[in-house]
Amino acid sequence: MQGSIDTVERNVAVINNWLKDTSEELGGIGQDEAWSRLRAVLQTIRDRITTDEAAHFAAQLPIIARGVFFEGWHPADSPQTWRDRDEYLQAIDDKINTNQQPGVDAEETLKAVLRVIVRHIDAGEVKKIKEMHPKEMWDLWPN
Repeated sequence: MQGSIDTVERNVAVINNWLKDTSEELGGIGQDEAWSRLRAVLQTIRDRITTDEAAHFAAQLPIIARGVFFEGWHPADSPQTWRDRDEYLQAIDDKINTNQQPGVDAEETLKAVLRVIVRHIDAGEVKKIKEMHPKEMWDLWPN
């Protein structure tokens, strides 16, 4: 039983690190807002990539983030064919629910969360995900 509790505690620590990083990247926002923005970006990425790649990407996420990544997902609807930068950012904006969090900048949020992802996920996997997005959007990704 202790092993299970250690695993849970370790995963809580890992996701708290991701939230801390997200908060810092976005100027010190609160943990709830960091969670909302991390969730929005992860789910938008999920919706834009293939089902197989979503599984590979999710395998590298912290367990708790993996749960939110797959929350509400309809694999038959993936990948979305957003070709336009504005459509993609609107999808993030819709997931953040700017009615409850007015003044959120979807592009700033995307760039910040991508910087967090790059710090924690294998570079090869990040490259695959980036390349599944239109070239018009590649400048949003960290180098």
